Amino acid sequence: MLTLKILFVLRFLVFTSTVGAQISFSSMSCRERGPKIVGGFETMRNEMPYIVSLTRRGGHFCGATIINEKWVLTAGHCLCNGLNRFMKASQIQGVMGLHSISQYLNAIRDERDDDVTQPLQVNFKNLLPHPKYQCTLPENDIALLELIQPLTFSHHIQPTCLMTDVHFRNNENELATVSGWGWTNENQYEGERADALRKALVRVWSNNLCKQSYQANGRPNSEILDTQLCAGFENGGIDSCWADSGGPLMSKENYLIGIVSTGVGCARPGLPGIYTRVSKYLNWLKSVIDNE
Repeated sequence: MLTLKILFVLRFLVFTSTVGAQISFSSMSCRERGPKIVGGFETMRNEMPYIVSLTRRGGHFCGATIINEKWVLTAGHCLCNGLNRFMKASQIQGVMGLHSISQYLNAIRDERDDDVTQPLQVNFKNLLPHPKYQCTLPENDIALLELIQPLTFSHHIQPTCLMTDVHFRNNENELATVSGWGWTNENQYEGERADALRKALVRVWSNNLCKQSYQANGRPNSEILDTQLCAGFENGGIDSCWADSGGPLMSKENYLIGIVSTGVGCARPGLPGIYTRVSKYLNWLKSVIDNE
């Protein structure tokens, strides 16, 4: 794919690049784009150019997704500091175009920065959790991070497109892809934190079926909101896990439909992962980006 020189006088062309039910918040058309996890496998290098590693004190802690030249999207709880307060923008950095964490750290240590395909470290000037999000609750678990410097897209750093809610209803029962650098097992003594980016295929559930399954598996008071969606398998075994939070759930057409949010453990039978349903927040996203 060609490197694009972005003209910011276009004001990001929000919603002007739309293919059917696919929405682009970027000046890059949806047609121009290509497409630690429990039970998954390592991705190919540059396979997911939209994913971001969020770091704090130099270590990965959450995922995020590029949606345009100045904004990335993550889970609201990724911005919480453990004291039910939000972190400051200066406390978080992002790494884009990343595949292997260890290789990236070795390149920094050895001061190898002459390779244009090396990951890009970025800083943020604003952290904007959804106005109704609270750190102790799962509702409205979505947030935007604004970059200090706008991106110039390349082969290994690109934005993703989103889907409207109307089109999403057709994705139930289909396979979607979740990715990240999180743990490979709920039991951290048996698993390990992934070094290379991993992905896994999970099946999208209807909210009613997800609610019923949670209630039948020891969570009688569980509710699945219309702003959430579930993905996983009845027998478990494949799921997102610790440190995958905030990362993308992509449809089979490679459009962003969910953000890793919450759940019970990792890959447990009858307890699929719970994701923020991105399509329910398109108006909020548009209002924030338009008013930047």
